[in-house]
Amino acid sequence: MDRFTLDPNTLQNGVYILSEIKDDFESIYLKVREKEKRVYSDEELQNLPFASESNPYKKEWDVRAKSFLRFRKYLKSKIQSLNILDLGCGNGWFSGQLSKSFNHKFYCVDVNITELKQGRKVFEFENLIFIYADIFSTEFPTNYFDIVMLNASIQYFSEIKTLFTKLLSLIKVNGEIHIIDSPIYPESEVENAKKRTQDYYNSIGFSEMINNYYHRSWNEFLEYNFKIMYNPNPIKIKVKKLFSIKDSPFPWIRIKNGQS
Repeated sequence: MDRFTLDPNTLQNGVYILSEIKDDFESIYLKVREKEKRVYSDEELQNLPFASESNPYKKEWDVRAKSFLRFRKYLKSKIQSLNILDLGCGNGWFSGQLSKSFNHKFYCVDVNITELKQGRKVFEFENLIFIYADIFSTEFPTNYFDIVMLNASIQYFSEIKTLFTKLLSLIKVNGEIHIIDSPIYPESEVENAKKRTQDYYNSIGFSEMINNYYHRSWNEFLEYNFKIMYNPNPIKIKVKKLFSIKDSPFPWIRIKNGQS
């Protein structure tokens, strides 16, 4: 399929609504974000990941900016016009910033209507499309996308094999899935990571959030044609810290739909 036609009748406040809106996850997620002071003004969102000095997470955003710049440089190597799916986009800052540099078509998909509406308001570029949709229950065109981006979002999907099966059906031959800025653990460390996450959510009063957060292991990637595009080698990270140069502690992984 060479076109993705969206029904204008599904458009609400600039967002295409392709699934029944359910606020069970969104409600708890937004409460956690508010507690953590991660709900940003339109002015702050417009510039992310280049956070203002007043942003309480500026150091974290400085690190995420490095991931963003790496991926933007990678996209510059693509000479053709692309269809890009930004899955779990939240407020759309990642595609919003990329759309300032590229004319690719960005489809920003999430099940958080509040953040989608904010993203649409802040980033008004014509090549940026915001969609409320459950990726598993919504009919998306097969063999359509060149790239799927999961930017700090893969931990919110319960079944990674089901997810990848779905996404591989949506991308073209030699299409790519990119996992960016999410923790991936050796199998032996998964249980300890779950315990730390549970302790954290307990400490901020949202213990139920652990039911919506999933810990990925490297073993889950073994059956796929994947390549580590950025490897946060602990030794390299340690050396960088000596020189006060911080970078992402999370890998960038590319899964390709094909053998090349």
